[in-house]
Amino acid sequence: LAEPGPVVSGVQTEIVHLESTPQLYQAVGAIRSASTAILAAQLAGTVREVRVQAGDRVKRGQLLAVLDDRGPQAQVQGAEAGVNEAIQGGAEVDQALKAATADRQFAEATLNRYKALLAKNSLSRQEFDGAEARYQSALASERSMEAKTQQIKARQQRARSQRDSAQTYLSYSRIVAPIDGIVTAKSVDAGTVVMPGTPVLTVEDTARYRLEASLPEEYVPYAKAGDNVSVSTEHGQFEGRVAEVVPAAEVTSHTFLVKIDLPPDCNCRSGEYGQASFPIGETKGLAVPSSAVVDHGELQGIFVVGADGKVEYRLVKTGKTFGNQVEILSGLAAGEKVAVSQIDRLRDGARVEGL
Repeated sequence: LAEPGPVVSGVQTEIVHLESTPQLYQAVGAIRSASTAILAAQLAGTVREVRVQAGDRVKRGQLLAVLDDRGPQAQVQGAEAGVNEAIQGGAEVDQALKAATADRQFAEATLNRYKALLAKNSLSRQEFDGAEARYQSALASERSMEAKTQQIKARQQRARSQRDSAQTYLSYSRIVAPIDGIVTAKSVDAGTVVMPGTPVLTVEDTARYRLEASLPEEYVPYAKAGDNVSVSTEHGQFEGRVAEVVPAAEVTSHTFLVKIDLPPDCNCRSGEYGQASFPIGETKGLAVPSSAVVDHGELQGIFVVGADGKVEYRLVKTGKTFGNQVEILSGLAAGEKVAVSQIDRLRDGARVEGL
């Protein structure tokens, strides 16, 4: 006769019911930084220095690489000289305008005085005409200098614009970090000749990551910006939030890209694998608490408790996990009773006391 199994007390049980369980679509994809900056050369030249390596952490505004700046420096110096020359010319014109204004004022005062004398017949017409001619000449000189003043101001503005443009061009020789993050790629070394648009470094934000997953067209209506979805990565399971559903389909696979923001504590890295679970409906099925499932290597089983309290260890096939519930695909029937506590004390053939 078989030896009777041990009697175990304090075992909690649950009756398995056929319940509605969510039907999920597992969208797979890769994790990417939410903000990645590809720093490219903006001028042609030779890389003089690269101050970082792939894997280095950088701060916003930190100098990362320097290009040969002799040409841009020469342009800045020439533009500065142009600004100084225009300023000096402006000072000379200002002095000349003041002198012309003084001459016009004197000629105007003289003309007004001669008008009064002419009215009293105390001045000849010839003398008055001479005073009027001197006034008109002084007025023309003043207006000419005023026009030159406007011209020199425009010249100064052009010179300053040229200097600002040259300084901007010079700034292109210094490549700085636009964000706090980590260098993920170094594409050039010192001595490399680059053209505008040549990638130099790639920096990604390590504070925010996203899962970029592909979703078939028929499931796109189930993904909306702001929805919370469950995301699984090699670091565990997290709750993510849909940030964007790209409206254009990928040409070959006809799937749509869904970008899901991940929590800051996900410990993610770019390029890692991840999957998001999108609820696409409900289905009837069996589910048990995860505490009822016993793992033996790659096999999973459950302790089923009969009406007489006898325990039967039964292999089952599990499906998806919903919170603390595990879907049972086979090996269990509705109405059966399963043990959910004292699992480590149970074995096949044991008896449960106190039911």
